[in-house]
Amino acid sequence: MEGLEEISFEIISHSGQEKAEIMEAVTCSKSDAKDPEPLLKDAKEELKQAQNLHLKVLADFAKTGNNKIDPLYMHAEDQMITAESFLDFATELIKTNQELVKLRQEVAKKQ
Repeated sequence: MEGLEEISFEIISHSGQEKAEIMEAVTCSKSDAKDPEPLLKDAKEELKQAQNLHLKVLADFAKTGNNKIDPLYMHAEDQMITAESFLDFATELIKTNQELVKLRQEVAKKQ
């Protein structure tokens, strides 16, 4: 596939940016100083872009019958899959953190 290397780097880039956005969202969720939702939204958009590129490659493989996989592309897929899992885990962690913040605030009000 022509351009596979470039697409692989784009997938890696979007996946890495997604993970960075998520880490910042998790950090924000530890207090109520900054809303993590915009960061999660940005992370999901980054992941969507990586997934769209991935689908483009898969469609090209199906269309051309090319079955040779480039190691860089395999790495890109791995990064994207890790980013997908990271998003799922972090979303639950953020919910838990937000609940803890609320509980701490309620306890502080009672004291």
